[in-house]
Amino acid sequence: MLSKTLKLNSQLDNVYFLKGDAKDEIYLYAELKAAKAAQEKERAPLNISVVLDRSGSMAGDKLNYVKKATNFIVDNLNKNDRLSIVQYDTRIDVVAASANIQDKSKLQQKINDIHPGGSTNLSGGMQEGYSQVRSTKAEGFVNRTLLLSDGLANAGITDPKSLQQIAQNNFRNHGVGLSTFGVGEGFNEELMTALAEYGGANYYFIASPDEIPQIFAEELQGLLSVVAQNTKLSIDFPSAYLSCERVYGYLHEMNGERITINFNDVFSEEEKAIVIKFKIKKPLDHNLRFNMSLVYDDVVSLMDRYTLNQSLDLVLTHDQELYEAGLNKEALENVALFVSNDHFTKVMRLVDQRKFKEAKQLCEKAKVYLETHIKLFPTSEQLRNQLEQINEYLLKIPNLEKMQQYDRAGYSMVQKSMRSANYKLSKRKF
Repeated sequence: MLSKTLKLNSQLDNVYFLKGDAKDEIYLYAELKAAKAAQEKERAPLNISVVLDRSGSMAGDKLNYVKKATNFIVDNLNKNDRLSIVQYDTRIDVVAASANIQDKSKLQQKINDIHPGGSTNLSGGMQEGYSQVRSTKAEGFVNRTLLLSDGLANAGITDPKSLQQIAQNNFRNHGVGLSTFGVGEGFNEELMTALAEYGGANYYFIASPDEIPQIFAEELQGLLSVVAQNTKLSIDFPSAYLSCERVYGYLHEMNGERITINFNDVFSEEEKAIVIKFKIKKPLDHNLRFNMSLVYDDVVSLMDRYTLNQSLDLVLTHDQELYEAGLNKEALENVALFVSNDHFTKVMRLVDQRKFKEAKQLCEKAKVYLETHIKLFPTSEQLRNQLEQINEYLLKIPNLEKMQQYDRAGYSMVQKSMRSANYKLSKRKF
């Protein structure tokens, strides 16, 4: 029986390749789309740890809204779900050890008793959260750590690469995802984004404390509607002729001529997509084939394991008209979106490095690139959204230069807001 829970759509930027063409790159686009979860179906149980920053900077509205958001999570879990709550400042304290939901009022009283403390031992809180989830991990559960912070990691492990390694190890080797929530202007958004990327889950920027409950609710809504787990896409490509230069959209693993992307949990009606850029290593002398395999555990059918296979052929031709007719608009539109998204990421990093001239030049280049592709795809809402963001940022660059000197908080909020919008576009969170 075929599963209807996930659909895989894969395309080359062109199904034909002109013999003797000087073109030296090929793009492959792949996306998966999840069906809507049936309301009458029993959902997968959750095993989550909420890891809360209670450092001194969280005092007041931030901590009050965090408590409200965590209480909301408790309200929406049932007796089959497992929850742990960890608080961290200089010390790490387990407010509630991982266990099935029993006495909600007792849990909420513990949450309400959380008070602000000292420094930000983010690594200690994150590791304890992982430990709590792993201690009660079982087959069929959605396993996730939710990490919230409003500041820089200044106690415990503070090296970004070491923190990323912790997230990657727990995701790859233990199947525990990490979603991160950054509040206000004081946290390191590139670190929090990277932790979510290596941790196989989601990043959220929370500009104002009163947004905390709403954004926690957004994450919980996804967790409560998981339709597929352990979702992996493998692409086998002809490595004798091609090399993988870049994978846009998600982190990947390389093993010989196989590229593997771990999409982890997939929510109801969610879309996830990647673009792969291949470089041609030597002249093509015959047709090439790309084989794709999407493997996942179907929550809708009570964890049956399914595999979807697809193949794409790149066909050599001397026919110019045939080549032009073979251009794939859907693939090219998505290539343009991911490439421009990457350009924008580099622009913001140049601004952080105070390389304003280079940032403006690259921003102008990204703008022209997008305008050219919008002429080809005039109905593309995603490309228009990306262009709108880039135009907005281009106008901000002169002010950002001044703000770096005289308004660091304002500068930080602009960068975080624009990075968050760019992240959402890359993850199909339109």
